[in-house]
Amino acid sequence: MQKTAFLIVILVSFLVPSVSTATIIDYTLTRIGGSTYRYDYSVTNDGSLGAGTNVKLFDIAFDPAKYDESSLKIVSPGNLAANWQQSILASAPGVPADYDVLALSGGISGKQAGFAVQFDWIGGPAGPAPQTFAIYDPVKFNVLEKGQCRPCPVPAPGPVGLLLSGLAALIPVGGRFRRI
Repeated sequence: MQKTAFLIVILVSFLVPSVSTATIIDYTLTRIGGSTYRYDYSVTNDGSLGAGTNVKLFDIAFDPAKYDESSLKIVSPGNLAANWQQSILASAPGVPADYDVLALSGGISGKQAGFAVQFDWIGGPAGPAPQTFAIYDPVKFNVLEKGQCRPCPVPAPGPVGLLLSGLAALIPVGGRFRRI
């Protein structure tokens, strides 16, 4: 009876979706050649800013000790130009350079991809790493949320698939090995 109750609790925990409360900025990193790379960003507004609040202004930090600031170049597709103002803000002592993105209309209510920056990496052999970002109120410029960009997730088996494969491992083998 206890084993059955335990398995039911485990099954329910995999089937009930978890709730996330953070704006997400995923990226794909592409090596262009030599020390030149490109980040392609996808921004997801999960509603953590408040009901009906769109992402209208965000910055992604580029540490000048790791990224050649003079090489930062916006390479987003042209179709973003009509709805977004994109710029590179220069660093200052103690403040990194920023990729600054402002909505000219609407903003992001769900998920939007297509933001991209090309750069030269000077931060060492390990290569580019996740960056920090901030979401701002476009009127008062106060920080609404901070986070760290994350690599685009690699597709993995869903929770039910993982559960079933784990349960299959617990089923005893039907036949016994014979000794010869």
